[in-house]
Amino acid sequence: MPMEKFVERDILFKNFFEKIQLAISRTVVLKSTLDLSKIKNVVAVDSAYKNDELMVTGAIVWSLEKREVLWRSYIECKPTYPYTPGLLYLREGPAILKILEDINLEWDLLLVDGHGVLHPRRAGLATVVGFILDVPTIGVAKRLLVGEEAGGEGFGYVLVDGEVLGYWFRDGGKFYVSPGYGLSIEDVLNFMRFMENRYPEPLKIVDRYVRSIMQCHRS
Repeated sequence: MPMEKFVERDILFKNFFEKIQLAISRTVVLKSTLDLSKIKNVVAVDSAYKNDELMVTGAIVWSLEKREVLWRSYIECKPTYPYTPGLLYLREGPAILKILEDINLEWDLLLVDGHGVLHPRRAGLATVVGFILDVPTIGVAKRLLVGEEAGGEGFGYVLVDGEVLGYWFRDGGKFYVSPGYGLSIEDVLNFMRFMENRYPEPLKIVDRYVRSIMQCHRS
């Protein structure tokens, strides 16, 4: 197949996958479906890579009351899609959905290392996963894809077309938090207050976990 045909095909696929995100975003209402005061267990997911050859996706169940890990597991696979900004759901989504099936404990909220509605099409990884599973999700990312930052020295909000879609925080480095699915913008802020406006501990733990697994493949 001529190179231009490959390029044309890739553009068509990319446009199709972006339209899926737009369709999902039209169904998302930033309205609370969860009483944050009653949350007991939180799941956090993250992935680590060895080029495009191997991806390790891990999940932990973290007790909000005890502040400890109750369960953890990981899977290894080859990434299903090349890294493309704004289309992380194609790369990590299938593995996340698979590992969440293995959890044998009850949980209330999913934290995702990736954007929620603070996304060019208002449907980042956290939004897509939440939509598919119909569970409340929060997206946490270290790089801003869209919007204008405002606010103070260590905390502020992000505006997209005049609407607050997320918040930024500074905990060493800067990170961005937004509702993914089944939560309001206020819910996200309240959850981060519980986290003392610091990078969520469950995501720190699962990040270290998948990196340690990946390190075994590099040694």
